[in-house]
Amino acid sequence: METFKGISPHRPLNDSGKDIRIIKLLPNHRNAPIACELEHIALEPGADYEALSYCWGDASVTKSILLDSKPYPITLNLLDGLRYLRHEQHPRRLWVDSLCINQMDVAERNREILRMRDIYRLASAVVIWLGDYRPFTRQHVERIFDYVSRFAECNTREKEDELIRDTGFDELWHMQSQLHDFIRTRKWFQRMWILQEVSVRPKPRVKDVSLSPNLICGDLPLPFAYLRVVDEYWVTNTFDKRICLPPICPQMDRMKVIWYGHQAIALKEQKATVTQLLAWILALVAARFHSTDQRDIVYATLGLLNADPLPVELIPDYGKSPTEILIECASFIITQSRILTILQYNSMHTPELPSWVPDWQHDSCCPIILQAKAHSTTHVKIHKDIGALEVDIIPLAEICRVGPQLEHRVPSEGLISTWSNFFMDAEECLAKGQPAVSGYSSFGKALWQLLLVFDLSRQDLHEPGWHLAAAEHVPPLFFREKSLLGDSRPGWVQDISYMEEILAALEATIPRKKLFRCSDDSIGLTCQPNIEPNEGDFVCAIKGSYGEYLLRQFSDGLKIIGRCERSKRGKVAIGDKGLHWWAECTDMYEFYEALWTINEGYRVLIY
Repeated sequence: METFKGISPHRPLNDSGKDIRIIKLLPNHRNAPIACELEHIALEPGADYEALSYCWGDASVTKSILLDSKPYPITLNLLDGLRYLRHEQHPRRLWVDSLCINQMDVAERNREILRMRDIYRLASAVVIWLGDYRPFTRQHVERIFDYVSRFAECNTREKEDELIRDTGFDELWHMQSQLHDFIRTRKWFQRMWILQEVSVRPKPRVKDVSLSPNLICGDLPLPFAYLRVVDEYWVTNTFDKRICLPPICPQMDRMKVIWYGHQAIALKEQKATVTQLLAWILALVAARFHSTDQRDIVYATLGLLNADPLPVELIPDYGKSPTEILIECASFIITQSRILTILQYNSMHTPELPSWVPDWQHDSCCPIILQAKAHSTTHVKIHKDIGALEVDIIPLAEICRVGPQLEHRVPSEGLISTWSNFFMDAEECLAKGQPAVSGYSSFGKALWQLLLVFDLSRQDLHEPGWHLAAAEHVPPLFFREKSLLGDSRPGWVQDISYMEEILAALEATIPRKKLFRCSDDSIGLTCQPNIEPNEGDFVCAIKGSYGEYLLRQFSDGLKIIGRCERSKRGKVAIGDKGLHWWAECTDMYEFYEALWTINEGYRVLIY
């Protein structure tokens, strides 16, 4: 929960823990000063208040309202929200975290964080403030909301077809693009807290929108449930092959994650442990959403655990530093469940953390499996006094050469020339004077397939699509290899526009990942951006964590440098099995479990 300093007019809450504060937003016209009164009410079914979900905005820029007749600073986004949400004739009763929780009282913040699940669940309604219309006009936003509403209210396939005939498919697709642009400008969709605030409500259904939270932009409302209908039509519904269309949220399909939040609420019935559920939620959520306070990476997910009582290791304490909270969270998950897959969710860019503690800012392609038991070979022990994790590792190879990384293009650079320079630099660093890449007749094909499988494994649905067609035909214009220069290729290779589409797709996942070559004649790619492997670093498997890691000598143990993908697993190259097999998690799990079983490995400390 974000904080800023202010003078608190809050009376203490009842020691019984059964009451909460709400504000009574006093009526007036939109441009009048804001005045509110604090009230204490019992938190129980039927309580008369609406819960507000919103972005604080910049907490250093505030304006004062009257709270119990005293000046009280609030952020500008909340000020705008209260102006639009205020009624002209009668008061409105709202729960607003920054006003209803005494932000100066750390003990109260710790207590209230555990009640937020019930606060949003028991509210008569949840109101989501998206901000005013900027950078659009009211007319533009109204047109987008009307598109979503008309689509959502088509509750049969026949009505969908009728809408398409009347409106035109091109126009609907244009409006979907407009919706995409609108959501991109709304910071609310990036907030860490929204998963709890929305998911604890009854699962949204179009047939009963009264249960759905309401999105509010300016004075325009839209039932949140309607977005799910549009998302299912264009993205998650495989009917008519619509699965290939982009999600309605930028970068990551955050909407899909919100739907998963409702699934998380139900997982208690599937006998998933609190530890498994916490790891699953953090892996799914943290890298996709933003949190101003790093402690909220953990705290914002607690409401989805449905745990009563909450394990003592997870009880919020804003008196602790973010580093302490993340270390305690990782230690709890590892010691209680031996889930070492969480090691993959570290961006490696939080230097104050031990390298085995995830900051949850890297989105791994290896999901946490609910209800899965730790493999019998998994050994873990946490040495709190020295901040180390004791595990068993299996060394696989040593890095002998470090290559380039693809940088983000500046607008003046051409796509083809940028990639061509990258490929030729890679060939110069990693192939010149070296044996053939293990399992491949050419360096070019090995690198090309590595990049394609890396991209494919990071697609949510692992649908190979264009990856399979592209994998067999290495673009000859990118490499100096003589065996490729005179080779004739299918017509699409000569089609520069098609090649640009492929490279543009790869630009979403490949930039800032470093290439390297190993002592076993494999080539590899770092999974996290902007990490620096060195010659002499080791590629290892860690028993209990699916995948391969780059490790470096440190003190009397090792440090994790990052995760990596290579052109081979064991003696099998990507081309031997194909891209789809390589990206499929089930086959990956089987490979590493067999590897752990037949190799005794070495016990080490990771700092």
